[in-house]
Amino acid sequence: MATNVLLTGVGGQGIITASTVLSQACRLAGWQVKKSEVHGMSQRGGSVNSYVRYSADEEVASPLIPEGEADFLLAFEPLEGLRQIKQVAQDAVVFVDDRRITPVIVNLPGFSYPPDVVERLMRSGRDVRIVQASETAIGLGEPRAANTVMLGAFSTLSDLPDDAWKQALRLVLKPNAVEINLRALEAGRELVKVQ
Repeated sequence: MATNVLLTGVGGQGIITASTVLSQACRLAGWQVKKSEVHGMSQRGGSVNSYVRYSADEEVASPLIPEGEADFLLAFEPLEGLRQIKQVAQDAVVFVDDRRITPVIVNLPGFSYPPDVVERLMRSGRDVRIVQASETAIGLGEPRAANTVMLGAFSTLSDLPDDAWKQALRLVLKPNAVEINLRALEAGRELVKVQ
């Protein structure tokens, strides 16, 4: 049976990189994997979604996740997570970084960032887990590694072997970014263990 993972956030958060790392880890484990993304205005802080479907034992025919069938949601920004909650199964696990990135439109009259986004995610009926990914990455000295912290949190519920994750990071990232991202992966795992 295929596992469906939806990664969502805004441009610049490394959503596409994170989905590529996940896809490579699946491939390295010998699993079937398909990936797709939507990143319209991502260079201007717009929404970015990436869909990854994988299976250890059956063919995955399409990268698209039917509405309401995502098993996992990795929300790198809370409001983007709330926008995508209908894509997520009722028994899904939602990892959300609670760092808000206010969209440009909020600066216009009549618009505001909802103050209760995380609470609304919690009331969605899904298993919502707050991951202090941005804060942890800043503590590691590399704010851009928040995406890998999120992957580390997710990896605790994945059957992918540890070596596949590490090898995927080495394949996808520039050599000078590998070591800090290996630390970020482990930090994400530790965050979940503490909860």
